[in-house]
Amino acid sequence: MSIRPLAALILALPLVTACGLLPDVTIGAAQGVPAVAGSTSIDIPQDYKCGTPISDDDKKYTVTSSGTQESCTFTFKQDVEAIKASDYDSKPELKGAQLIRRVDFEVNKLGVIDAATGKALDPTTTLLDLTGKAFDATIFTKEDLSKTPPYTKPVEGAPIDALKEKVQAKQDIIIPVEVVVVVKLTPTPPARIDLQFDAQPNIILGF
Repeated sequence: MSIRPLAALILALPLVTACGLLPDVTIGAAQGVPAVAGSTSIDIPQDYKCGTPISDDDKKYTVTSSGTQESCTFTFKQDVEAIKASDYDSKPELKGAQLIRRVDFEVNKLGVIDAATGKALDPTTTLLDLTGKAFDATIFTKEDLSKTPPYTKPVEGAPIDALKEKVQAKQDIIIPVEVVVVVKLTPTPPARIDLQFDAQPNIILGF
């Protein structure tokens, strides 16, 4: 490289930095971003009526149900604190961050098990539907049960763009997680449902 182009490159570097053209940075488990530990169990009495309050023994979720005597929709909700306000100053990877470009969820475990038999709920007769969302964007469906973890589900676009102001204001970043499980209750409901779901969020930051 001649002296003139090299000099031009050196002079341009401060301008690149000033314009915000810095490489994106990914933070995940190594930087303290907690996993979405979504595995839990719920008991379903044989005479259970959909809509009756139900508790999560592991106290991870708020669980509600709706439906009929034949099938019931169980909705599991939890909030995961991915970034704390104090992290912006204490973690070097976050200093100067202006936005989140996307969040890649590395799904490490996914299944719905009948605890009485230890077998997965039959997706053709008992498990009628399964959906998982984060930031109100779908990150898995019943079809994903056939995949072998780990696999990655990205979330980007409007739900993530809405976080820009929180990043610039150095506010907490909360991941709202919702899992919906639709189970057939007839002729006999599974006595105990084990929801097996664990995923690691990897957050791509822009500067």
